[in-house]
Amino acid sequence: MTRRGWIVAALALLLAGCGGEANKSDGITIGYQKGGTLLIARLRGVVTKRLESEHLGPVRWVEFPSGPPLIEAMRAGAVDFGHVGDTPVAYAQATGLDIVYVATHSFPAEIGSQLLVPKGSPIRTAADLKGKRLAFVKGSAAEVAAIVALRKYGLTLKDVTPVNLPPGDTMTAFANGAIDAWLTWDPYLTLAEDKIGGRVVPLDRGGLAATNFYIARGAWVKAQPQQVRAVLDALRDEAAWADAHLDQVAPLFAAATRISPPLQRRMLDRFTGTPFAVNPVAPAEIANQQRVSDILFEAGVLTRKVDAQAAAWTGWTPKR
Repeated sequence: MTRRGWIVAALALLLAGCGGEANKSDGITIGYQKGGTLLIARLRGVVTKRLESEHLGPVRWVEFPSGPPLIEAMRAGAVDFGHVGDTPVAYAQATGLDIVYVATHSFPAEIGSQLLVPKGSPIRTAADLKGKRLAFVKGSAAEVAAIVALRKYGLTLKDVTPVNLPPGDTMTAFANGAIDAWLTWDPYLTLAEDKIGGRVVPLDRGGLAATNFYIARGAWVKAQPQQVRAVLDALRDEAAWADAHLDQVAPLFAAATRISPPLQRRMLDRFTGTPFAVNPVAPAEIANQQRVSDILFEAGVLTRKVDAQAAAWTGWTPKR
């Protein structure tokens, strides 16, 4: 489905649940992707029941293939809350979208976007990408990873041929040899390694942390901060459950993604810390996000410089 298609689908779901009017006091719409705490919450239903028991429902869930279409759905008013990487947040700020990041999950850089090439490829470092067809989702966290990795060797995105495709279409292009390299993340990374064959090329992120952000519509946060806190408390408990029950998480994810439990467990084992987390926004993460935004601006990707602090909401203290 195209980005426009995802937005239309999200709007249709929202309007259907609101009697034809986007009444934002009538429940919460959450955008999620195929991974992380939000997928667990969607599959188990515990968070939905908890929030609805607290009279915050109905809770509506909409799946997206990546961060950029989720951001666009939020721009259209179809999503209240979601989970994206660092680059979609920077794009949203640069275009004036009223969103805030209300919680985070930071993890080792090697867990983020990775560079995948065919097993027989001569590409050994990012320097070898010059003149090659490099696939990544524009506006996703993979874009800043590409910029930083190329910059180490004095290269820019102008030195490669960017191929902007949704992950599913890129999987086909990779299998057919239509691209030379692919910057992607799990579950697509592990699936491509296993089903198609590929080799991961180490990338230098220049000291940048890999951070996922829980984001929300700014207007909703201002009007209903208690609702936001309730959502975050529920999700934090869900993340704690998942970290303590990885043996149950892998089969859950397998059923949702059609990726076998052993491969799901392999993805979870990539993490050196906790695979799932919902944490308050910390100063170090704001500083890291400012670096991400500055890099994108300097590369000419963002049209204006942004202040990462302005999008940070620190009004949540976890109950536990």
